[in-house]
Amino acid sequence: MKEKIEAARQEALRQIDSGLIQGAVFTASGGMPVVAIGKQCVHPVAKAMTEHSRFDLASVGKVFTAGCCALLAADGKLDPDAPFVTYLPEYWDKQSDITVRDLAMHVSGFDNSKPYDSADREVFHRELFRKRPVRPRLEAFEYACSNFILLGKIVERISGLRLDEMAKRRIWEPLGMTRTQWDAPGEGPDEVEHHFPDRPAGQHNDGVCFHCGFPIGSGSCFSTAKDMMLFLQDILERKQFPAEYYDLISTCGYDKNGDCRSFGWDMRAVHRPRGLSGRTIYHTGHTGQTICVDPENSFAAVVLTSRTGDHEEAIRGRMRIIEALYGK
Repeated sequence: MKEKIEAARQEALRQIDSGLIQGAVFTASGGMPVVAIGKQCVHPVAKAMTEHSRFDLASVGKVFTAGCCALLAADGKLDPDAPFVTYLPEYWDKQSDITVRDLAMHVSGFDNSKPYDSADREVFHRELFRKRPVRPRLEAFEYACSNFILLGKIVERISGLRLDEMAKRRIWEPLGMTRTQWDAPGEGPDEVEHHFPDRPAGQHNDGVCFHCGFPIGSGSCFSTAKDMMLFLQDILERKQFPAEYYDLISTCGYDKNGDCRSFGWDMRAVHRPRGLSGRTIYHTGHTGQTICVDPENSFAAVVLTSRTGDHEEAIRGRMRIIEALYGK
């Protein structure tokens, strides 16, 4: 284990030295300790990363939206293959055939345009429910935040709870995730400074999440490496929740032109760390985050960084850290 940690640490150091990231906190399954390296922030004064550093997870928070949906499906309250308008009849097209599962796999036909980006709640909801797909469902994969905002609205409609309260009651508290939340925590001793678009530490970096001021399904939750490992370890062990939950999030439901997606997770080979199996589910976040679970190899990893360089190169950099942690 020491060799794997040191290899991952050296890789993170290279990325810090190159200007790709400002700092990182990472861990993996198998009892690996949480490792912190680099700086948590440089403004107003420099502060080192620690194992307690808390990150804006950006789109990695989408896995909690998917998890809430999967639990409702396990409860028998949500049919993944029902048209999403069954649960959101205020959508403009009452005859839409886009299913809940389509939204979760990003194959609904919606693009990633954001006409709903407004601090005015009325405008936000009006434009969200007016958004039109640009192609038929299942024709192609296209990552679109609106898919998960709609899923979040479905969670709230069925559960009668605000999205963050549902996640807290059904996922975070049962797993002992005490440092995870959806609302922006604001200034604090452990909040990580991110650099796109350079808002103060403890604030949502995604523009829509920042403008809304309330939890939405596209993500931008705040969490730590330790909490995220509790979440991933449970997926490996399949002990806390019904089997239907784990089956839904870990099974590929769309595989076309190299785009393989499960319910809420990425399964494509393009950003899968080398050595991990084709059953691996993972998710990345714009601020510099990658989590992954490989049930075939009983391996999971969390790499949380403060990205300062190119988005795509930073994803590859996190892949290299995970490859070092896997070490096979």
